[in-house]
Amino acid sequence: MLLLDCIETNQEVFKMVNFTIDKNKNTPLYIQIFNQFKKYIENGSIPQGYKLPTIRSLAKELGVNNITVINAYKLLELNGYVNKKVGSGTYVSQDIKQNDLTREDIKALEHGQILLNKNMINFSSSSPNPELFPVDDFKIIINKVLERDGGYAFEYQDTKGYMPFRKSICEFIKKDEIDIDYEDVQVISGGQQGIDVVSKALINFGDCVFVESPTYSWAIASFKSRGAEIVDVALNKDGIDIDELEEKLKIFKPKLIYTMPVFQNPTGISYSEDKLKKLIELAYKYDTYIVEDDFSNELNFSSNKHLPLKSYDKYDRVIYIKSFSKIYMPGLRLGFIVSPKNLVNSFAEAKYVSDLSTSGLMQRAFEIYLREGIWKKHIERFKKIMRERFDEMKYLLSGNKYFEVNIPDGGFYFWLKLNDDISAKKLYLKCIERNVSIVPGNMFFSNKVDDSHIRLSYASCEADKMKSGISTLNDILKDIHNEENSEYIPIV
Repeated sequence: MLLLDCIETNQEVFKMVNFTIDKNKNTPLYIQIFNQFKKYIENGSIPQGYKLPTIRSLAKELGVNNITVINAYKLLELNGYVNKKVGSGTYVSQDIKQNDLTREDIKALEHGQILLNKNMINFSSSSPNPELFPVDDFKIIINKVLERDGGYAFEYQDTKGYMPFRKSICEFIKKDEIDIDYEDVQVISGGQQGIDVVSKALINFGDCVFVESPTYSWAIASFKSRGAEIVDVALNKDGIDIDELEEKLKIFKPKLIYTMPVFQNPTGISYSEDKLKKLIELAYKYDTYIVEDDFSNELNFSSNKHLPLKSYDKYDRVIYIKSFSKIYMPGLRLGFIVSPKNLVNSFAEAKYVSDLSTSGLMQRAFEIYLREGIWKKHIERFKKIMRERFDEMKYLLSGNKYFEVNIPDGGFYFWLKLNDDISAKKLYLKCIERNVSIVPGNMFFSNKVDDSHIRLSYASCEADKMKSGISTLNDILKDIHNEENSEYIPIV
């Protein structure tokens, strides 16, 4: 593997790309090099004007002879991908054309946006269909609140939240073996605000934050908005790489470790109990805090037990963020933070700066929803529908030669590793052309480099559309595979 170094040209720092060659393949080495340059130039990972490595340095890094690189560069030049400048080097051509759709969508991707219209088969959204939400129950509950509280329902609440609601939250999370005092609960306007509140309270410019790699892109954006330095820690199949984490804890002094230990976004991975306990021990040992982002722990479709990290928190090191949005109602924008006792006031101050307080009417309504146990009926129905979609997607993705898939125990996501150097960005663009929406994996890495993973969500996709969408995805993968494996052969 080769990592093309970040270099500075025209005041721009270009991204790194991964290069691999396989000397056991029948494909000539210079063709392998050509095909990878072609892929990265076409998808924009290697931008126009980029100076390619010298022939000698690239040959040395790849373990090939100079003639192999010379032939690859000649082929790139012949096909218009690069230009030679005598005495200077080889540069990516400024004349490579992309259609308007490609340019628009790649630009949107760089800003964390995915194209989606009402006619698309939606494998990108994490928000379930609106018709699945308990609208009728909420009509009754809202009327109860208005009849009981009148105009007081529209008053500003305490910044920490409506006290009866905070007490109901304490009872609600006992199902996850979390036992807390209501004074440690901070009500928030959705999970994203929770991340923002924690960032405002704890992160100063230049502070270090550890994140899983890959992870939720908008959490990274929130930390970076505070001037934080992001340090990635790899994920294994049972959670964060503990050895790598400790090695980096010895070097850095992070303010936070941001995690999603149950049905992680985007991988669907859940931590083993052993990893959860070791993570808390390391946070205590190295005097840092863990932010646990929980948005879907109710959607467990296995017999395996997946408790939140907070339930193991004997040192009061876990900042637990729980959103009610995705599973209950996205537009509700309601959730809470369970805070370590010494951070309660800091989070309240940060929340006050954000928006004074969360909607009093919604807090009062949801308090009844929790206290009267109405949420249990909704979860049973919702989980049944999501389980059917989960099983259908699991079946449709099985045994595919174009990717490897991680099968989670629940949540909303399937994480696919593409085979045969298939470009995730290229796949994304071709899916858009065929009215299928997916999320390319680079969105979930802090350096945006990855081009070999995609995330599929079934949250908004009914079974009949799912079959059609996966069939289309397979057709596109086949076309790309055939295109990528079309080879140049020397004339003899």
